[in-house]
Amino acid sequence: MNPVQTKGAASAQPGAAASDLFDAPSYADFVRAAMRIKAARPEVAILFESTTPEPTAQLIGMVRTAFSDELTSRYVSVFADGNRFAIEAVARRYGLAPEQIVATTGATGAINLALKALVAPGDHVLVERPGFDILAKFAADAGARVDTFARTAPGYGVDLPDLRARLTPRTRAVLVTNLHNPSGARLPPEELAAMAAAVGSVGAVLIVDEVYADFATPTPAPAATLAANILTVSSLTKVFGLFALKFGWMAGDAALIDRIRRAAPDGDMGVSKLSHAVAAHVLEAPAAFEAHWQGVLAKSRPVMERETAALVRDGLLEGDLPPSGCMYFPRVPGAPDTRALARRLLADFDLLVAPGEFFGAPGHIRLGFAADPAAIALGFERLRAGLMV
Repeated sequence: MNPVQTKGAASAQPGAAASDLFDAPSYADFVRAAMRIKAARPEVAILFESTTPEPTAQLIGMVRTAFSDELTSRYVSVFADGNRFAIEAVARRYGLAPEQIVATTGATGAINLALKALVAPGDHVLVERPGFDILAKFAADAGARVDTFARTAPGYGVDLPDLRARLTPRTRAVLVTNLHNPSGARLPPEELAAMAAAVGSVGAVLIVDEVYADFATPTPAPAATLAANILTVSSLTKVFGLFALKFGWMAGDAALIDRIRRAAPDGDMGVSKLSHAVAAHVLEAPAAFEAHWQGVLAKSRPVMERETAALVRDGLLEGDLPPSGCMYFPRVPGAPDTRALARRLLADFDLLVAPGEFFGAPGHIRLGFAADPAAIALGFERLRAGLMV
């Protein structure tokens, strides 16, 4: 094994040096730098991937069919209201009405649009911790004062009394992910409904990022069906692996959606007419795309189960693998500084893992397994070697 050298990675791409990688200001910056290192040194193993690989063959087939003889009828204006065929397909899939849905450029576009509509400068927003750091960034960008509430290991549920205590008269939104990013834990409907009731007591909206929710079987109804003050956001990026389409949506009670529409009458200006036409075809005939992600996890999950069970048994990791999805967020005994651990794993074992510091939980690492089983096995071989040093 050839250890990754800081000098070599840096020469391949400025800012991608191993010494800089784990000091990145955000998880997104970390991932971008990690991909540069992987491009420069293909022998480096990655063990944090949580997005299904792109179903390229299925996508090519869909596009060829839709655009073979003439322009597809799904190629329609998306100005303000989004692609009506795609919106209708989302509505059918999740048991909603079209007027409850707004199409956006991914889930991030939906969150940004919602926060700009719901939050004024100086308002208060609560974000889960540990959590995906971009949620707090978006709230801050909207001018909010951002605080956190705990998702506590090992189950990563929500302490409702603690959440209530953190609400203020100026709280306008509470952000949560389900499946939870980074742990993969699932909040059941009754817990989400109880959260919505607590959040509603101060007139706030519960925004639930459900980009990983379709990994659960059977596919749960959107959280937005549970209460009038819940807004669901999702996309085709994570489960379907269709990040190229930049197709996302928000869904909620018709009155809440109307409130957001009135605050942003032009909708999401970044929506692509072409890619959302393709998204409409995907959503109208999703079977091949669902079979793709199911096939990926059918091969990778048994490897993940075997490898994590062995590391937990040997005392090298702590925490149960969640039953759905492709994320795992174990604690590493004896390693309170997992940024330093991740740096050492890269330098000495050619292995990239995501330290818990990026999610507000030092002492943990975020592992992903939406990948080739052989690559996962190799990653765990190196992780075991690194943890035993």
